Amino acid sequence: MAVLLLGLNNLVAQETDVVKAAIDSIRKCNYLDYYDGWGPTFDPYYHILEKHADDQLLSNLARQHSIPVIRAVAGKLLIERNSKFAIPLVFDMLHDKSMFLICYGDQCENDNVANFLVNELFEKRLINEQDSLRLNDSLLYSPGLRHIKMRAQLMKNLFPDNQFYESVKRMYVEEHDGDALIMLARFGREEDTVYVLENLRKYFFPQEEWSWAYGCYYHHHKINLTDCALLAVAEWPHECFKPLLTEIRNSFLDPKVSYDMPRTRYFFSAVMAYRSTWALDMIEQTFDMIRRDPKDEPYEFYGGEGWYSHHYGESFDRAYQLDPDPYFDQLHEKYGRPSAMGW
Repeated sequence: MAVLLLGLNNLVAQETDVVKAAIDSIRKCNYLDYYDGWGPTFDPYYHILEKHADDQLLSNLARQHSIPVIRAVAGKLLIERNSKFAIPLVFDMLHDKSMFLICYGDQCENDNVANFLVNELFEKRLINEQDSLRLNDSLLYSPGLRHIKMRAQLMKNLFPDNQFYESVKRMYVEEHDGDALIMLARFGREEDTVYVLENLRKYFFPQEEWSWAYGCYYHHHKINLTDCALLAVAEWPHECFKPLLTEIRNSFLDPKVSYDMPRTRYFFSAVMAYRSTWALDMIEQTFDMIRRDPKDEPYEFYGGEGWYSHHYGESFDRAYQLDPDPYFDQLHEKYGRPSAMGW
C-alpha cells in the first residue's frame, strides 16, 4: 500500500494545477464524449490535457490511474500524438477489461479500456506490419482476451490451419467464446460435434454466455451461444445436427418463444448449408408451419400477408442474400421478402 501511495504521489507531483483540475473534471463526468452539439461535454478538459500534459504524464495516467475513463483518455491522447509510448502502452494494457461510458451526443454505449485503445490505434493507422503480427499472435495465443473485438474479426478471417486448432479450442473450452465455436466448426473434426450439439440444445433457455458478432450481421450486436452454434452449422453441415435443427424450427411455434430475426436468419443459413432435398423440404415445411399458425394474422402493412410469414420471409431473404445459391432460387422467389426497414 505504501508503494502504491508513493507512486500516486509522484504522479500527482507531475501535474500542474490546470491539469489536476481537468483530470478531476473528467473523473466527475466519468464518460468520454464525442461531442456533436448535444448535451454537456468534457471537450474543454480533454483539450487542456492535450495542451498541458506531456507524454510521460499521460503514460503514467494511462497505466496507474484508478478511473477507467481517465486511463482511456490518456491512452487516446498518446495515440493521437503518435507518441513513442503509445504502442508499448496498448500492448501492456491488453488485459484491461475495465468498462467506461462513451457518449455520442445523446447516445451512449459501454466499452472496455483495452478494446477502445486497440481500435484507436488501428483507426489512426499507427501500427506497422511487425506490431500488427505481434498483436495477432497475442490475440490468438494469449488467454483472456475475449473482451477485444478484434479477436473475433481475426478468427472470422482465419484459415483453419492446424497450427491454430489448439488455441481456438482453448478459447471455446476455457472462455466459452462463441466466435471460437464457429471457427472450431471450420476445422470439421468429428470430436468437436459435441460442442455444437451442446449449444444447439440450449435454444430454449436463457443464455449467460455471449459472443462478439463473428457472423452476426444484425447491427453488430452480441449474439448468444445457440446462435453461434447455428452459425457453426452453416460452416459445417454435419448430419448429426439435423434433429436439433428440427427442434429449433418447431420451437418457433411455441407461444413462450417470441420472434427473433437474427435467430431465424441463422437457422435458415444453417439449413441452406446442407444444399440437399432435406434442406429444400425443411424450408418449405417451415413456411407451411408458420402460415398455418393462428398467430399469423393478416397484416395490412404487408399487403394482407401474415405478420410472422412476412418476417420469416425477411429472415430467409437475408440469409440467402448473404450467400446466394442458385439451388435455392425458386424457394427464395417464393418465400423471400425484402425488409420493410431496408436492412
